[in-house]
Amino acid sequence: MTMSLTVAMAQEPSEPTVQPETAPQPPTQTPSETQPVDVAPETAPPPPLPPPETKLEDPTKKPITVNAWVRVGGTLQGTDDKEKLDKLAMSGVFELHTDGAITENIGVTANLVGEFATDDGNGTVQLLDVIGRFDIIDPFHIWVGRMLVPVDRANFSGDWFAAPWTYAGSFAGLDAMPKEGPNGRNDGVTVWGQFGGGLLKYYASAFDLYDPDTKPLWSGRINLSLLNPEPGYYHSSTYYGEKDVLAIAIGAQHKKDGSIGMGMPADDYSEFNADILFEKNLKRFGTIDLEGAFYKYEGDNQTYDWSDLLLASYLTEGKIGPGKLQPLVRFQQAKPKVGDTASCFEAQLGYVIASYAARLALGYRYTENTEGNGTKGNAIYLGAQFMK
Repeated sequence: MTMSLTVAMAQEPSEPTVQPETAPQPPTQTPSETQPVDVAPETAPPPPLPPPETKLEDPTKKPITVNAWVRVGGTLQGTDDKEKLDKLAMSGVFELHTDGAITENIGVTANLVGEFATDDGNGTVQLLDVIGRFDIIDPFHIWVGRMLVPVDRANFSGDWFAAPWTYAGSFAGLDAMPKEGPNGRNDGVTVWGQFGGGLLKYYASAFDLYDPDTKPLWSGRINLSLLNPEPGYYHSSTYYGEKDVLAIAIGAQHKKDGSIGMGMPADDYSEFNADILFEKNLKRFGTIDLEGAFYKYEGDNQTYDWSDLLLASYLTEGKIGPGKLQPLVRFQQAKPKVGDTASCFEAQLGYVIASYAARLALGYRYTENTEGNGTKGNAIYLGAQFMK
């Protein structure tokens, strides 16, 4: 800012008739005491600029995210004689996941799955998920469409987010697990919510809504994570040492006339389950993982009365090459209403390169009485998983 100064000069008096005594002159000011007219004072600093306006990110401007997941594997097992290791069968799964936000509280999910298996020589492509998400507040969400059935940890984890290569309960057929649907999905609506960022989560669902002539399948779950939260709709069966977890959960299902048998009158179907997961990162001693689950089935036409699983794994702290080793063992049982208990024992060595995104698995599986007639089986499998 430049300031201008005006110096006022005293007006000379008119010449008087009588010359008065000369008045004494004021003392002369030194240059430092008088500011020259032609020198501008020091320029004042400009006022500070206001902070830039912070704009909240508009969710409608976010691009749709696209992710590709791939699993390929092979199993060595006899087709006629399950105890022999004389036939190699290949299989593969490709999933394309898309997700987008419409508003801050509304989003959409649409996923596809493609599969192939050498036993039939063909591949299939089908719709995996189509979900309209109304994420109102943390304690209250509404999801509508085709989605994972929230009933147990195994279904939330699927094949992708569990350390074992094979899905829990699959050794004894579809009756040794809760009712779900293709790829663990079903058509319906789920109300769910979380508290404490995911320390406590609840789910209440109605499924089988694709068929108006059948009663709904009611499904629910409550999950309590005591050490660290498990935020979001999904959760995993291992976190590869990224956080300590002690989670306890219960689930239940019910469907009127949902227990159906060949030539038998329909009966009501019910299922109750409980599961626990403990994972602890011991720092330089590696990470241990312990998991257990129990299922109880009700209905005159259900094949199994109960089933269970126990799992223990260890993840090394140090890397061998680009990844870490993860040996594990898993034991499963399924007790039919008639006949001897079916069982499955697995021993697997995993090689974890980038958590879920890149891992390998080599394992051996021994099964007994899975067909209700004392049949035994041996299998060796090798698999690779990649997620981008």
